Amino acid sequence: MTARNPAASSATGSIYDLGYRHYEGKRNGRAYAMWSLFVEGFRGVWGFGRPMTAKAAPFILAGLYALPAAIQLAFSSTISSRVTASDQMDLFAYGNYFQRLSFFLILFCVAQAPELVCRDQRYQVLPLYFTRAMGRSEYALARLGSLASAIFLLLLVPTAGLFVGDVLMKPDTFKAIGDELPKALPSLPANALVSVCLASLSLAISSFSPRRAYSAIGIVAYMLLMEAIPAAIYSVGQNAGWDWADKLFALTPITSLIGGVFWFFGEPLTRQDFNGSLTSGEYLAAALGSFVVATAVLLFRYRRMPA
Repeated sequence: MTARNPAASSATGSIYDLGYRHYEGKRNGRAYAMWSLFVEGFRGVWGFGRPMTAKAAPFILAGLYALPAAIQLAFSSTISSRVTASDQMDLFAYGNYFQRLSFFLILFCVAQAPELVCRDQRYQVLPLYFTRAMGRSEYALARLGSLASAIFLLLLVPTAGLFVGDVLMKPDTFKAIGDELPKALPSLPANALVSVCLASLSLAISSFSPRRAYSAIGIVAYMLLMEAIPAAIYSVGQNAGWDWADKLFALTPITSLIGGVFWFFGEPLTRQDFNGSLTSGEYLAAALGSFVVATAVLLFRYRRMPA
């Protein structure tokens, strides 16, 4: 009676050592993998390491966003003389810069957020990431950090330009620095709020399609609809006596951010720019809530994504 072959009858098969050399170097772990993906994503947002055409959209939009601050800086001496002569000038300030030029920042997200997540889905490279030390949540958070850091840098450049321009308008430079610094410091948390909220929202929408065009259309449609629908309901509710209608402005992605930025600078909300009875603190809470929801949607999407 012949003996049975254990390897042949095993349901799981056998593993053979084919003589390949095993890796004996240092394993850096998940933190290093996330950092590497963050750096790669940050470079990808600005088009570094890619053809010149990939750099056109981010740098043009960043230049357009910073252009008013650069012009105000370039003509700071002329502006200073007119202010001394008591002429009324509508200058850009730390608190209203994002409000006036948010259009370019939205276009930046529309152009670059799909660049971060759509290509990996379209070319099916996500399994290569997920089979390494980095998991799905780490991948999503690294992409979020890359886009948020790029937006924060974009916001920081005109803020620095406004600061230098305001300092140059004063006769005493050292005293002007001490006076302007407390006014400029709230820009850091305000810019951080705008960065993380726009990054999480645009990435959450972009993650649902491998096509860049569809993702860009989704971001634009969401921004426009969520700004228009509460305004339309509020206008109807004024005549119908709906006291709750103005609370819907908390769902607006851009208006909530503008109101949250005003909270950091302690500026009052004017009826000319804001409808309803919501305060800047409530807009800030709404913006933080949208960041939490969008980040949760992004993480859920990658946990459910087949790879």
